[in-house]
Amino acid sequence: MDKKQMQHIKSRFFALRNGVIADRLRKSGSPYKIIFGLMLPQMEQIAGECVPSKELAEMLWNNRSTRESRLLAAMVYPREEFTAKKAEEWISDADTVELVDLLCFRLVRYIPEAEMLAKAYFCRGDASNRYVALRLSMNLLVLRTLSDIDEAYRMAQEELAANQGETIGVCRQIIDEIDWLRESGN
Repeated sequence: MDKKQMQHIKSRFFALRNGVIADRLRKSGSPYKIIFGLMLPQMEQIAGECVPSKELAEMLWNNRSTRESRLLAAMVYPREEFTAKKAEEWISDADTVELVDLLCFRLVRYIPEAEMLAKAYFCRGDASNRYVALRLSMNLLVLRTLSDIDEAYRMAQEELAANQGETIGVCRQIIDEIDWLRESGN
């Protein structure tokens, strides 16, 4: 990937910037030094202008100071080249819930080891790892590729009973989705 492509991407970020959203993200404690305030549809538009590339994704991912670079990395990484090892590396390096959500949605849920990773993250114990496990489980539920829905249901109920703030929403989503699946016979 050359400098021109990165400059083009940065110029697109600048052209689509939203100061109101950027200010809100800063005030809510976003860890990034540079925040353009782009929303996901705008990010997807920029991703659509890029040829999916592992090299480009890595360059964007390594631009740790810029929110939009990290998000775009998950959008331009070729899905078929994303591995369980890379998933663990990027998840451990993800510095926001927004980034974890996007990684799970765009890449991690498609790898063959996704369900195994979800179970492993839940067992690691801390809230951020349990969040990864639950978010990934929800993504697998939506794809209808989660083979052990009883285990996902148990994890969500256990976490909900512990009343952990950042995981409550995704726990409720999992429980509601599985209840619906069971009631509808799907």
